[in-house]
Amino acid sequence: MRRRATMADIAQVAGVSAATVSRVLAGVPGSTSERTAAKVRQTAGDLGYVVNGVAASLRSQQTRSIGLVLADVANPFFGRLAAGVENAMTEAGYGVILGNTSNSIEQEKKLVRLLMEKRVDALVIATSAGTGEHIQEAIDRGVLVVLVDSELSAIKTDLIIVDDLTVSRQVVEHLLDLGHHDIAIITGRLEAAFDRGRLEGYHEALEARGITFDPAFVVPGDSTHEGGDRAMRALLRLEKRRPTAVFVTNNLMTVGALLVIAEARLAIPRDISIVGFADMEWYPLSNPPITAVAQPSYEMGRIAAERLLLRLSRKHPPKPRRLCLNAELIIRASTAPPAQRRYPAAKGIV
Repeated sequence: MRRRATMADIAQVAGVSAATVSRVLAGVPGSTSERTAAKVRQTAGDLGYVVNGVAASLRSQQTRSIGLVLADVANPFFGRLAAGVENAMTEAGYGVILGNTSNSIEQEKKLVRLLMEKRVDALVIATSAGTGEHIQEAIDRGVLVVLVDSELSAIKTDLIIVDDLTVSRQVVEHLLDLGHHDIAIITGRLEAAFDRGRLEGYHEALEARGITFDPAFVVPGDSTHEGGDRAMRALLRLEKRRPTAVFVTNNLMTVGALLVIAEARLAIPRDISIVGFADMEWYPLSNPPITAVAQPSYEMGRIAAERLLLRLSRKHPPKPRRLCLNAELIIRASTAPPAQRRYPAAKGIV
């Protein structure tokens, strides 16, 4: 096997001292002439020299890396959020280590501890809720933390979230304005603050219009494709009174609900209107195009990274900020006034 190139090898080939090579590769300004520095960098590249990151970290007490802990990497929302974090951090010279919790608080705890063992300089966490004790432990040990997407009231650190309550209220108001009164909601796990906020917005909109709340119209979907499938089936099995519109509070659950509606041979929006949460790239191409809430997921990730970089660059970090971004209801063709006839039978639903 070919031996890895060392600084001594570079010094010998370039005809300079090992100390000069060290200063040039470390980026020490004014350590030598630009001509010599360029020769050292060219030689390092020719020899395939790779910086020893472990040794550099021991010297600087920084790894130039951060951990990004996400609740569900299968969800496109988190993919865009991750892109926002990674692009900003990479531009600043940081590496990003990604961890997926699969909406498991126990897995989240394990990942946070593992990343602390890897001595990352900071963490961006889209938490699966819980008490947040493991996050507070990281903060107490000097790890900088930014929370995204879900709030933990006991954790005092930078927070980037969306105003879930307000936009969810707008969703239900839109359906009420169309003439719907029998409006169902498929909820997430409700351990997370954003899930509770979306349900609260639903309740507030109905109460403001004097609509009687029907507990049968609130069905948990577990924030998964399969959960959306189960929840939609439960709603279509209701015998006495079934919804004419449904608000699905997660994009994976929306896909599950749409497939069940198609299986039941119901037409959208003639037979049932539907609104999804977290807009998907293919929603405008669907037949009909899907009305949905668009979240600024990339922007959330970028701002989270900017807050980290601000803290990493200062000896005395600024006070924590709670940044609440607006989401947008995009109205397309999957919502319309309810049909002026009896709700059709849902065929083949078991």
